[in-house]
Amino acid sequence: MNRAEEAAAFFRSEPGFRRLFVEMKRKYESLGRVGGVVSLASFSENERETIAAFFGRDVFRVSLPAFERQLERTRFAGVGLIELLEHYFGEPLVPKKERRQAVEKERERFFGHLAHEHPWLEGICSQRFIQAAYEANREELAAAIRLAGAALRRLPLGSYERLPLFAQHIAGDPHAFDLSTLPGKVLLSALQATVPGEWDVTSVESVNELLQSVGLLREDILNFATCANLLAETKKGPHPVFTAAVEANSALNAPLRDVLSLIRAYPANGGIVYVVENAGVFSTLLDTHAPLVCTNGQMNLATMRLLDLLASSGAKLHYSGDFDPEGLKMADRFLERYGSVAVLWRYSVDDYFAANPSVHLPPERLAKLTSVASTPLQPVKEAMAKTEKAGYQEAIIGRLLGDIKS
Repeated sequence: MNRAEEAAAFFRSEPGFRRLFVEMKRKYESLGRVGGVVSLASFSENERETIAAFFGRDVFRVSLPAFERQLERTRFAGVGLIELLEHYFGEPLVPKKERRQAVEKERERFFGHLAHEHPWLEGICSQRFIQAAYEANREELAAAIRLAGAALRRLPLGSYERLPLFAQHIAGDPHAFDLSTLPGKVLLSALQATVPGEWDVTSVESVNELLQSVGLLREDILNFATCANLLAETKKGPHPVFTAAVEANSALNAPLRDVLSLIRAYPANGGIVYVVENAGVFSTLLDTHAPLVCTNGQMNLATMRLLDLLASSGAKLHYSGDFDPEGLKMADRFLERYGSVAVLWRYSVDDYFAANPSVHLPPERLAKLTSVASTPLQPVKEAMAKTEKAGYQEAIIGRLLGDIKS
């Protein structure tokens, strides 16, 4: 046993030194040198007596340099404090700064190696969920990145494929790219970074549209467009279901699967399609035999694809929604997407007050109005901000019916 090992064994045999050594170790790792002071105020009487015996006097604070000097006066002369602490704890003492540098160097090595294989990683590796995954399980993260890389090498697809089937082909697991999984999140972020366009991965509609842009369908049955009195065509000719629904004046929930097969859609009569936010309003207007689309709140991918076809056919899209911040934001996005073919329907200040706004809007909802940018919506936006109340589409159903019948 060398002198440092002997010293460590001696101090380990005296339990009263344990707490002091823990604090001295922490102090060195914090400062990166033998310095600083450990207060004994919270130490037990037995611990203070043990330390006092070492110094030959009562002490209330122990500086690390003083402990090292006192050590030189014992039979362990020549053993430095750092050497003693390393033998005492059985591990090297590494200052926090050096430890942080080593951690960051390893992080850079990890991501640098993977980015060499998958260059797209550089654009997303700083995202919070990826850094959290690195801290939790870097091997699992590496596997997720490589799996997403394998998927990206196959994209975009030449024809549409459902996401579970694509995942089965790539990973042998139909749930591998579910958006709740780490590979699914990595793949989505990689697509957001590499596919041209503005993609909001917090929006279900934007996510679905992003996946669809590379040929992946997340859901093509439960994602549907609610419509009535519209005619449509596929490459084979008129779509019989749309035709039958017009003949029966029936509402039609057209799944994305069917909407994607269409090459054309247009109103069964006239040149206007009335687009409403709420299903109750849609059902009431159905009795007029007018061409209708219901967004059921936020537009999903099937609804957007159907409206895109209607817009390209030359139809005018008259949009009516609720008089609340969320409704105005939807109307704002509608105008932005469909431009000159979009017409605000009953969104004047007079219509707002006719809706008898009575539901109080808290500040967090009113704050959403700041992002409503379309010029035609500014008057009603200002009126809503002033009254701090919301009104709803159902309250002006008479006006909507009157417009269609006139």
